[in-house]
Amino acid sequence: MITKNLYLRAIILTIALICSMLIAIGFGSIDLEISLVIEKIISFFQGQKIDDSSTSMIIFDIRIPRIIFAAIAGAILSLTGMLMQTVSQNYLADPYILGVSSGAGMGAVFCIVTGIAQIFAPYGVYVGAFFGATLATVIVVKIAGTSNNPIKLVLIGMGISALFSAFTMLEIYGSKNEAQVRSAMFWLMGSFTGIQWTMIPIALTVLIVLILFIWLFRHELDLILLGREEAQHLGLSTERMQQAVVIVSSIAIAVIVSIAGIIGFIGLVIPHIARFIGESRHSVMLWFTSLIGAIVMVWADVMARSMFKPEEVPIGILTACLGAPIFMQIINRKYRD
Repeated sequence: MITKNLYLRAIILTIALICSMLIAIGFGSIDLEISLVIEKIISFFQGQKIDDSSTSMIIFDIRIPRIIFAAIAGAILSLTGMLMQTVSQNYLADPYILGVSSGAGMGAVFCIVTGIAQIFAPYGVYVGAFFGATLATVIVVKIAGTSNNPIKLVLIGMGISALFSAFTMLEIYGSKNEAQVRSAMFWLMGSFTGIQWTMIPIALTVLIVLILFIWLFRHELDLILLGREEAQHLGLSTERMQQAVVIVSSIAIAVIVSIAGIIGFIGLVIPHIARFIGESRHSVMLWFTSLIGAIVMVWADVMARSMFKPEEVPIGILTACLGAPIFMQIINRKYRD
């Protein structure tokens, strides 16, 4: 049962997310007054026609869809990280560390440099990213087997991630088309540049499916936390649950990678913060993880747009710089002698 204290924390996080998204609209290569932003948004909801000024274009055509997508991407990456940590029974796992993101990136880049993306446009990159993510996840799970070693899955995943990253660089090196190379490099660094309204529905659909999946199987996921043997004794088919998580997570990561490129460490760090603020039960973790992930990604995007303006730092580079030290700190604490 969720206590009033947890409800209050969830409400505070929801308000923080809404405020963060509003404030974030004012940051970028051109800073805007928050009062002006709020005035424009209120006018829109009152049914007034959007004017053709550059300010309105920046707010409604560039920043709002970008910020909405950043929040959705943060929630998706965080939730998939939570799922990976649950099925692997290892709190050091996430889509990036386990090679899922690298596999998705390899699949996307392969479709770009071979021209498959154009043949099956506009879904070629999505399909390539999905198969790459699925392949990487299946390989990691199969190699790890049923080992109870707490760090074996993570180490295997890091090896698979390095292997797929090498394949990606080989694909880029073999391409003779400069435009393809520039496009492929996008997937390696991650960026929310160029996000449009048309990209929001598919990302939102994936988030809704992911939330529904976790909510419907929240009790089964809680059982896995008791251990593989305990869960099986209680009647849970851990293999089927693991396969379901692999499929859902691979689809979710494939969509984010195909749109925004590889964004690492969000799925690793955010579930830890959510457990600290909330509880380990998935009925609670679901909401705390998604809200915190959305907030962190929105502000990471603000930093990416504002640190060296008018130039923009790729979001994947920024999250790696912020997340890697936290990852090392988690390892240091968890496996301290």
